[in-house]
Amino acid sequence: MRKIVFFDVDGTIVTDASQGEGKYIPESCKRAIRKAREKGNLCFVNSGRPYMNVEKYIMDIGFDGVVSGCGTNIHVGDEDIFHVSVEASVAQKCYDACKKHGITAFFEGRDRTYYIENGYHVPWLEEFALQIEAQGSDVRREIDGEFTFDKFCAFGEGIASAAEFREAMEEHFSIIVRDDTFLELVPKGYSKGEAIKRLCRYYNLPIEQSYAIGDSLNDLDMFYATPNSIAMGNGKAIHEYASFVTRDITDDGIEFALKHFNII
Repeated sequence: MRKIVFFDVDGTIVTDASQGEGKYIPESCKRAIRKAREKGNLCFVNSGRPYMNVEKYIMDIGFDGVVSGCGTNIHVGDEDIFHVSVEASVAQKCYDACKKHGITAFFEGRDRTYYIENGYHVPWLEEFALQIEAQGSDVRREIDGEFTFDKFCAFGEGIASAAEFREAMEEHFSIIVRDDTFLELVPKGYSKGEAIKRLCRYYNLPIEQSYAIGDSLNDLDMFYATPNSIAMGNGKAIHEYASFVTRDITDDGIEFALKHFNII
């Protein structure tokens, strides 16, 4: 029976800041994913990024589809088979809460992103906004009437322990603490893990045939969804949650993992 493998992006198939300057995909990673598909297995990107920010050089590896926005959007091939956005009233509530508490927000949608800076400057976030704009993405720096989004990231000093803000958000969102200044908020009922279950049903595959590979805390929902959870060697924060720890991304980690599980 074929297997279905889900790959996080940053720090998993694409190097991030911790691996040095300049993002790239190791050749062994490209080779392993292509070989897995040649053997009849399914390979999916499973990322917190919105769909518009999964760049062409990533897709050029060759994938069967993309889970984006932490499970709020699923593409099989070029077909958009699932998409959910928050209601406009909820979006406005989030914007008002960010403005009230001085929280900078990145409201991410499938087709548009709103970058709202409320007194808390995040240098790399501005660079990221400029980068995705250069790739043709629609980034707005102010709210122009009614708006909506799929998920959002919130930044502020001590935001992880900002009780009033978190309480206001918990009605509608699951909150992932990335660090003390960075939260990722995903609509309740949706996650990278729920997307794995959804696609296993779509392909009529038992969950035991699914595999998830990641490196950071926002990959835990994937790990909870499958019995085959694989942590990158460089993803030390999630090693204790994984059923297998592979090598670092720059040390052929993806290829090593797929060989270990006889996927290639």
